[in-house]
Amino acid sequence: MNESNLISIVMPTYNGSRYIRECIEAIINQTYKNIEFIIVDDGSNDKTNDICKQYAANDHRIKVVKTINRGVSAARNKGISEASGEYIVFVDDDDYPELTLIEKYVEAYDCWKNKDVSFVLCGMNFKNAYNKRVPDKVMVLETGRGYILGESYLLSRNSASTLSWLKIFNFVTNKCYKLRVIKDNKIEFDENVSVGEDLKFNIDYLEQCEGNIGMLNLPLYNYIKRKNDGLSVKYHSDDLENTKEIYRRFIRWEEKQQGVTEDNINVLKSLFIYDWTNRLTAIHEIHKGGTTFSCAKKYINSELRSREFRNMLHDVRKAGKIRLVRYLCLRTRNYNIYYFCRCFYQFMKG
Repeated sequence: MNESNLISIVMPTYNGSRYIRECIEAIINQTYKNIEFIIVDDGSNDKTNDICKQYAANDHRIKVVKTINRGVSAARNKGISEASGEYIVFVDDDDYPELTLIEKYVEAYDCWKNKDVSFVLCGMNFKNAYNKRVPDKVMVLETGRGYILGESYLLSRNSASTLSWLKIFNFVTNKCYKLRVIKDNKIEFDENVSVGEDLKFNIDYLEQCEGNIGMLNLPLYNYIKRKNDGLSVKYHSDDLENTKEIYRRFIRWEEKQQGVTEDNINVLKSLFIYDWTNRLTAIHEIHKGGTTFSCAKKYINSELRSREFRNMLHDVRKAGKIRLVRYLCLRTRNYNIYYFCRCFYQFMKG
């Protein structure tokens, strides 16, 4: 295998000492060896930095950068600034890739070297480490639609909506980007947003390059959910507006792609509604039981009654992109009804 191309791998970490070894081991034992592994310690106050330095002392490909705590986006941006490879891959310290991930990325780019490719992505395994009753999910192109597990496909850009529906587009951790595109166009993670920063990065990137999307139809990245991090834990006051803005932009971008269909757009509208209601649930949870709860409920209901929300709800129902019960609950424009059904569903699911 030709290993002439240096691949940069960036891993931000913050207090990851309990699980970071698994990810580091998966990186340093990649079958493709010509890598630089940039670990950005985002101000950890546990044993994380010591662990990383121990690995770096034994592997010259590892570079550990210590920064003050500014969040994952700032840490990734620092990693980009330190990177010097032909391609760049991002991983999270609590996940881990399969050992052939980088090799498969490089093979794909080599295979499509005479084609115009924007980035290459792979399928994902979603694993729930805190609740073993929740089965693992494999997210790849669906074999029932004619795709073959293990094959590679060059997809048109309008397929971003389908990949988003399959939960493998919005992430950055299952993709291999051209570093020169990022650096030449000064593409960065938005350090001022707390939700949707990965999706925003992907759209920023695709707006600066024309190529199609390369898809490795294998689950080569393992996304591990390690705790029950409820929506209220992740709540920030600007989350809802950031969510709405990024999905509006995603839809506008998708509408411009060659061969886009009405179905593509309705898929994104359905995802928009799903994340919109998730943000409303976060607002409900953070204010529940407090003196501002009454005002919060009025605000939530006003969102459900907004023309934008109602029009999208109508479109996705007409297109069959939303379950009937969810649609009927949201159509009442009364969040209490939706919240009750949501809690009941989660209780029954266990």
